[in-house]
Amino acid sequence: MIRHLLYGMIATMSLTGCLSPLAMHRAVIEYDRTVNAVEAEMLLLNIGRAKQGQPRHFTAISNVAATFDFRSNAGFGSQLFAPSGPVFARNFFLFNLGATVAENPTVSIVPVQGEEFTKRILTPMDETQLDFLLAQGVEPAIVLRLMGRGLAVEAGGKRTFYLNMPHRTDEYREFRKRVLHLSALNLARHLHVGFLTFEEMWPLSLDHPMTVQAIEKGYQWSQDGERRVYLSKRIVGRLVITNYDPTSLTNEERRSLHLKAERYPRNYVLVDIRPNYPGGDYSWHGQIKLRSFNAMLEFLARGIEAEPEFDVPPDPRSGPVLRNPVKTLAIVESDTRPEGPAFAAELDGRWYAIDTRAEGQGDVQRWNREAFELMSQLYQMTVTDVAKVQGLPITIAK
Repeated sequence: MIRHLLYGMIATMSLTGCLSPLAMHRAVIEYDRTVNAVEAEMLLLNIGRAKQGQPRHFTAISNVAATFDFRSNAGFGSQLFAPSGPVFARNFFLFNLGATVAENPTVSIVPVQGEEFTKRILTPMDETQLDFLLAQGVEPAIVLRLMGRGLAVEAGGKRTFYLNMPHRTDEYREFRKRVLHLSALNLARHLHVGFLTFEEMWPLSLDHPMTVQAIEKGYQWSQDGERRVYLSKRIVGRLVITNYDPTSLTNEERRSLHLKAERYPRNYVLVDIRPNYPGGDYSWHGQIKLRSFNAMLEFLARGIEAEPEFDVPPDPRSGPVLRNPVKTLAIVESDTRPEGPAFAAELDGRWYAIDTRAEGQGDVQRWNREAFELMSQLYQMTVTDVAKVQGLPITIAK
C-alpha cells in the first residue's frame, strides 16, 4: 500500500513538472500576440484619429511581468469496516492527487508623449532610415510612396518640385511615375543605393603648423603614383540613389555629388539617374524629400475619403514593375467591424482596418501587408525606449 502511495506522489510531481513549461510557453506566446495586436490597432486607431481630425496619441506596453504558481497535492485515506454478522466488508484505501497552476500578470503601460516624442513624430525621416529599409529588400515604391513628401527635379538650371499629394493631380502623377521608374530599375537590379565615399585631401602644406592637428583628426599619410606624399582622410558622405555604381566615378566626382547633397537637410535624398546607363532614357537629377511619421498618418487618413489616390501607369520609358496598386495602403472605414482583417480598431462608432479586398488581387493584398508592416517599423524607429519611462502598473487578476 505504501508503494502505491509513493507511485501516486511521483505521478503528481511529474504532472506538475509537465504543466510548468506548458503554461509558461502558452503565456509567453499569448503575451507576444497581445502586444503585437495592441501596436497594430494603435496604428489603425491613430489613422482614424487623423481621419476625424483628432489629436494623435500612442500608448505602449513597456513591461510584462507574470508570476506563475505551480502547486501539487497528494492525499491518502482509508475506510475500515468491521465484520457484521455473516457479512464481512472490505477495507477501502483512498488516494487524492491534484495539481493547480495560477498566473498573476502585471502589465506596465506608458503614454508615449512629451517634448522628445513630439519632436520625433513631427521631425521628417532622414536618409539613414531610408537606406536601412531599402537594404532590407523592401520594394522602393512602397517605401517612397509612404515616406516621400515629394521630389525635386533639376534640369536646365531650374528646380521643379512635385508633391506626393493626390489633390495636386499633375504633380502626384509625376511623382508616381518617377518612383515607379526607380522600382523598375530595382527589379532589373540596376538600382544602386548607398552612401558616397571619397578621399578628402589635406589642403595645407605638410610643413604647416596645423598638419599635426590634421593627423589627430584622422588624416593619414598616402602616396600617389608619382611617389608624392600627401595627407588624406576617407569620408563617408551623403546617401545617393543612382542607376550606376558610384564607385566607378572618380574621387572628385563622388566628392562633387556629396557637396550637392550637402546643400539640403538630411531628409532630402539625392537621386542621379544618368543617360547612357540602364534606365537612362528616363533620366533625372534631383532629390526626394522625406516626410515625418505624423505626416504619413495624415497622408493615409486623407486617402480614405478626402484625397483618394488614383491609378498612375508607369512611364513608357520605364521597364516592368512588380506591383503598382492604386493606394499606398488601403484602409477601409465602416460602421461595423469588417470581416477578414487580422487587426481592426474602433473610434467613435467607426471601424478602421486594412482592406483585404483591395482590388481583388493577391499581390495587392501582399503589398498592403508589407506597407502596414513598414508603418510598424517606422513607428518603432520613432518612439523612444519606453522601458525606461516610469509607467502606470496595472495588475490583471485571472
